[in-house]
Amino acid sequence: MTTIGFDQSHNNKLTIENTTFADFVQYLFDSDFKLGKIEAGITKEKLNKYDLFIIGVPNLGPNLDTDEINDLVKYVENGGSLLVINDGGGDYENKNNLSELTKNFGIRFNSDRLFDNKFFSEKNSHPIIQDFKSHFITRDIFKIIHSNGCTLIIDKSIENSDIDVNSIAFSSETTSWHKIFNGQEWQEKSEQHQPIIAATHYSLGKVIMIGNLSIFSNLNKSYGITAADNFKLITNMISWLLNKVGTEEEQLVKPVYTTVAINQDLFYWIKEMINKGKWKKLDDVINFALNVTKIRMKEVEKDGKSE
Repeated sequence: MTTIGFDQSHNNKLTIENTTFADFVQYLFDSDFKLGKIEAGITKEKLNKYDLFIIGVPNLGPNLDTDEINDLVKYVENGGSLLVINDGGGDYENKNNLSELTKNFGIRFNSDRLFDNKFFSEKNSHPIIQDFKSHFITRDIFKIIHSNGCTLIIDKSIENSDIDVNSIAFSSETTSWHKIFNGQEWQEKSEQHQPIIAATHYSLGKVIMIGNLSIFSNLNKSYGITAADNFKLITNMISWLLNKVGTEEEQLVKPVYTTVAINQDLFYWIKEMINKGKWKKLDDVINFALNVTKIRMKEVEKDGKSE
């Protein structure tokens, strides 16, 4: 079973028990992932239990220590996946040191808040993001809401044959701006096309960094998990982080995680069948249907060749 762990060692805002993120956690449960948490410090031994580890906005300390950062980098290097979430104001405002971790993967969080004077949801502090780089994570994504979030700083100088750093979502090229803390005070700057999501291949592992927490929340329909394509983005991110196949042998046994649109009538019908015990879970049904289709298509191809 695929396992997903949450950091709960650093006064994190995003935790399994926090009802603000109940829809996100329920999605993970519905996807048959086993969820766990790390408390009282991150170690290599604890991390090795998880296929994906989520760090959701450490707040007001304690910070990640050097040993924890080293173990997290090693975890990714050896094939683990990491989702790192910060929020508006970056490290400075949230009183964390996430950039000390993420700089190892070519990304740092800006100490800023993003605004857009034209493309926004309710307030200009809730920018609508519509500029995406073509990527697995941005498939079928047309717009997301980046509410009260920060931007990213990309360092592609760390790239080599084993490291690939990509910014994949950006603020508007014409109407976006930000308030940034310069070390002494907050300043308003008219800077556009700022990266807000980045994805890194790092040796055998993967990392996603996003400077927005509210996208995972269920508090407000104008900017939370149900707004725009926010939920689709989340499912794409989780799928990308869990899809890792290094050999042909792994290709035969490891599942591929993807998101598909299912007709509503069929979805609620099969959910009823699962509840009645006709099937164990949805992916069993889909895999059975695909296998039947594969067999029938092979029979058609065989009959066509024999004519």
